[in-house]
Amino acid sequence: MKKIYILVGIFILVVIIVSVLGSILVTGDQEIKKEKDILLVQENQEKYFTSYGYDIDNPNIIINPYGNSPLTAIIMFETDDYVAVDISIKSKDGKSDINYSFEKDKYHLIPIYGLYANYNNTVVLRAASDESIINIKTDGLPSDFIIDNSIQKANNFTFINTNYPYAIDQSGEVRWFLNDHYYGNITFLDDSKIVIGSNKLTEDGQAISLYKMNFLGKIYNEYIPASPYYGTSAVYDDNILILSDKIYEIDMQTGGVVKEYIKNDGYDSLFVNDGKIIVGKDSDYYQLDDEELIKIDYSFDIYINHNFYNNTSNYKLIKGCRFGTLNETDMYKENISLLGYESNMPDDILIDMDVNRIRVINNSSSKEIYFILDKFLDKRIYLVEDIKYINLTGLKGKYTVYLKISDDIYKTNYYIEV
Repeated sequence: MKKIYILVGIFILVVIIVSVLGSILVTGDQEIKKEKDILLVQENQEKYFTSYGYDIDNPNIIINPYGNSPLTAIIMFETDDYVAVDISIKSKDGKSDINYSFEKDKYHLIPIYGLYANYNNTVVLRAASDESIINIKTDGLPSDFIIDNSIQKANNFTFINTNYPYAIDQSGEVRWFLNDHYYGNITFLDDSKIVIGSNKLTEDGQAISLYKMNFLGKIYNEYIPASPYYGTSAVYDDNILILSDKIYEIDMQTGGVVKEYIKNDGYDSLFVNDGKIIVGKDSDYYQLDDEELIKIDYSFDIYINHNFYNNTSNYKLIKGCRFGTLNETDMYKENISLLGYESNMPDDILIDMDVNRIRVINNSSSKEIYFILDKFLDKRIYLVEDIKYINLTGLKGKYTVYLKISDDIYKTNYYIEV
């Protein structure tokens, strides 16, 4: 028994020594720039979402409250009694106002959707016998914003994702957009929520995750599937179907995979019609029936008509969740010696990281470079062509950053800590 205790003690001591040595031997004065976690950023922004001390005549107004949906706002105030709040977002022509009624409450957080760009918008609030007229001035559209002029206008709002996801009204005016390049189609849920691919892409241009968000840009859930998301999804039995390397059915409450369907055989679209799963490939469509594909005649409109307020409840602050993890990134198989290095960082190699991945951009004249993470007894080598994403899965601790460009080894002044 005494020998067992001695062996356990020696093992623990070795682990401690290795860990300490690993930290001591890792050098570098600067940590690689890390992008802030969007879920934590949004949680911090919500600290300013308060109705306390505000009334209907002097409400708390935050335009673009989450920073990614410029034609929205949130209006916050209190009332003495539980009362319903009616809103009217005035249209330019006076004929197509957006009207909606919120349930009774004393603490009112009212989401405002459908503002005009570069315009002094008028919003009318009514609570019991009180009425207040609010003006909300918005900025213009981004300079690279692309409007699809072939869109067939509808009586409500038409949604599409070009270089930005956006919606236009029946007059062709942009009334909503997200100011980042989110990926894929827009799938609509109740309570003014949508599902859309994130702005985090792979080297091949697919998204690594999907967001469940509302029109304000609030991200409720981020779903990270086992394989990249190909940009098309659909609601199915209160879950979400996504096209990836397979068709997956994902539980929107837990992020878990409910079921795996057929492999992706080059499909480019995914639909649910009358409870049936339909996939598209080029201009052909197939209905999935007991794992069998049956070719059918099918047509659809790429432009989605929808309203902003759809069973929209009183706004509640809910913490965002992230479900799933990325797979560990494959490493380069051959060893690279780090002896005889130069101590500088080439200016044409860019390195940054976010909550999920390290990104390495090769702007050098070499078609291939090697990105190397090194700490005591743990060296990881990755081949980089134009751009490389290295998932943080499997990394732990503090690593010195090396680069190999042509025949030269560079020990940078940077480190990465996971």
